[in-house]
Amino acid sequence: MKVLFVPGNSPYPVYSHTPLATSLRNAGHQVFMGGIDWVLPKIAAMGLPPVKIAPLTVEEVASFVSSMPSDPEESARAVGGVYARIALDSLDTLTELAENWRPDIVVGGGMFYCAPLFAHRIGVPSVRLEWDRLDTRMYDPGSVEVLRPALEKEGLERVPDPDLWLDVCPPSLSDPSAPRTQPMQWMAANPQRPLEPWMYVKPDRPRIYVTAGTRLQETRVLREMADHVTGLGAEIVIGAPEDLVEPLSKEVPEARVGWFPLDVLAPTCDLIVHHGGGGTDMTALKSGVPQLVVDPEYPTRAVRVLDEYGAAITLIGEEASPEAVGRGVREILLDTSFRQRSRELASEMSQMPKPAEIVPLMEELAARGVG
Repeated sequence: MKVLFVPGNSPYPVYSHTPLATSLRNAGHQVFMGGIDWVLPKIAAMGLPPVKIAPLTVEEVASFVSSMPSDPEESARAVGGVYARIALDSLDTLTELAENWRPDIVVGGGMFYCAPLFAHRIGVPSVRLEWDRLDTRMYDPGSVEVLRPALEKEGLERVPDPDLWLDVCPPSLSDPSAPRTQPMQWMAANPQRPLEPWMYVKPDRPRIYVTAGTRLQETRVLREMADHVTGLGAEIVIGAPEDLVEPLSKEVPEARVGWFPLDVLAPTCDLIVHHGGGGTDMTALKSGVPQLVVDPEYPTRAVRVLDEYGAAITLIGEEASPEAVGRGVREILLDTSFRQRSRELASEMSQMPKPAEIVPLMEELAARGVG
């Protein structure tokens, strides 16, 4: 079986799809993963064959991120429109790929619309694999007008539904109104580095990990987040890209700064402070670690429901003052219920079907075909 993955246009979607892609390869199937220029080295680093699908550059991605509307609804529409344009840019390239390497099944991320459109064009089943707990349907309205010409050309009224929809959200945090999906256990897959003992040994004082995710371009955001949690008697670890390590180390000398494998580090942490990124959130959940989400980039239901469950505190806008962040840190460290609720979610995730258990479902789907 030949399987094409087209997860998304940034590093995290690549990492989120890697466990299933690797499980398919381990089962003897041939797997390619498509992406824009920026993510091709990330795909190769995960041990998967990368295929370029669109001409989008990292500079264009950074420009888009910096120009995002502040209004959440307008922002979601803008994101949907960008992903729709990527779909249009990539369809012909993917069709050319299929002339020489025709996949039997196509796997795409939530709003990576090129996956179901391409699968429809060549007549093979499509699989939708969510990156994290975020409900990406909120981006769909922004894609409608951009995709209309392509849909009409394909004889479609809307983007086709997937033949198999895989969801990694723990059932206790799922949206009851969401479509029926096949659960799959989320697994960590991220870049690694030579380990030092402190990374996997829990210290004798609380450890707080601070990160702003994989798209960070400058030090200000991380420095401000670190300022909020210093002086509390905890060990501070700041996750940052290598090009920001030197300036951040000078600005926050009391912290450990670097690009650390979060799947290794997270189990040793007492708290993870971040901006609501999906990869950080899912790693914290998998490790049973409480979260403090500061001014999340996407303040959606996925963020709120974790608060309601009792495994996190979220501070938005004016709520995210240094004083409020300090209070939130102290509350989470002192109130053991946050750790208990986080561990409940980790236990729940461990009971979900592993990626290897999804492989037979995909084999059956490919053998059955469409229609």
